[in-house]
Amino acid sequence: MDPSRDTVFTAVRHGQTGANLSGVLQGHLDTPLDEIGRAQARIAAERLKQETFDLFYTSDLSRALETARIIGEALKMEPVPLPDLREWHLGELEGRPHDELKNEFPEVIRSFRHDITDDIPVPGGESRNEFFARVANSLDRLRLENPGARILLVTHGGTLRAVYRHIAGVIDPGCLIPQPVNAGISRFRYHEGSWQMLSWNETAHLAGIGQKESLAF
Repeated sequence: MDPSRDTVFTAVRHGQTGANLSGVLQGHLDTPLDEIGRAQARIAAERLKQETFDLFYTSDLSRALETARIIGEALKMEPVPLPDLREWHLGELEGRPHDELKNEFPEVIRSFRHDITDDIPVPGGESRNEFFARVANSLDRLRLENPGARILLVTHGGTLRAVYRHIAGVIDPGCLIPQPVNAGISRFRYHEGSWQMLSWNETAHLAGIGQKESLAF
């Protein structure tokens, strides 16, 4: 690693799960990939094995860890589990259908898509600000401890949107934070004292697998 270089991150959302398709909030639930999710992970692995990485971290939840192990096999790298890369802990909302919660927790559901300024408590889980702070602190710690590194991450849709907010500095109630697809790839770097987004939600590698809209959390 060369500390004089930019610190560059490549981040992959985990492959599809059954809960993604059925609209069930996962949060910290330990849900496995389905067959399409495993195929997506293999396709992402083929795309990424053309590149070189110094470090490889993954959320320790099963859907991310399985995705990371499939990618790691292609790259001949062992992913290091990092709990701070987990999805938003949604407490009592986990395991419940998204549509069922729209009236009961409207602000939480709205915050899945939009940037808002108010903190949002989640019964039995993390507040929105606690979640965003966890992700931002993890990202900053990785770049401070590994200047000049090329770092690969496997994580979650909500976590990636927290990354987007941290990098873009978005604080606008009208802003729709883009949702990354399963096994989509995003890239960002720390350059001369500031974060820069290089790409968001690359999907060309998934063209042959028939992506469907799926719930980010």
